[in-house]
Amino acid sequence: MHSTTRTGAVAAATLLALSVAAAPALASSKHDLVRADLVPSQPTFGTVNGLPPGAAPWVLDRGEVRVRDDGRMDVRLEGFQIPRPDGTQDNPVASITAVVYCAGTPVADSGPQELSVPGGDARFRVEGLALPRTCDAPSVLISPTAAVGRAYIAFTPAS
Repeated sequence: MHSTTRTGAVAAATLLALSVAAAPALASSKHDLVRADLVPSQPTFGTVNGLPPGAAPWVLDRGEVRVRDDGRMDVRLEGFQIPRPDGTQDNPVASITAVVYCAGTPVADSGPQELSVPGGDARFRVEGLALPRTCDAPSVLISPTAAVGRAYIAFTPAS
C-alpha cells in the first residue's frame, strides 16, 4: 500500500512539474498568421479581396510580410518600382499601407509607412494590431496610402 501511495505521489509531482514547465512556453508562444513573399501587381491581374490591381505594372526585387497572432506585423520591400518605357524604373509612391484581411475582410492595417523614392525600399514593424481571435484565409495587401481600400499594388498569394 505504501508503494501505491508513493507511485501516485510521484506521478502527481511529475504531472505538476510538467504543467508548470509547459505553462510559460504556451503563454509566450506566438504563431504566424501570415508569413509570405509579396507579389507585385500587374494591371491584368484580377481582384484580390474585392480590390482591383493598380493601373501600373510593378516590379519587386524582394518583398515579404509576416503577421503574428500577437498583433505584430513586419514588412520588407526592396526595389518596389514601376518600369518606364525608357528602360528605367522608379517609385512614384511616397507612402504605403499594409492591410491584413481575414476571409476577404480588412481587419487591421499598418497605417501610412514611408516607401523610399525613387528606390522603392521600405522596412517597418507595427505592433499592437487588433487582430480577431480567428482569421480564415489570412492575407495582406499593400496599397499606396492614398488608394487604401481602392486598389492594391502588392499582395500575398493564396497558399
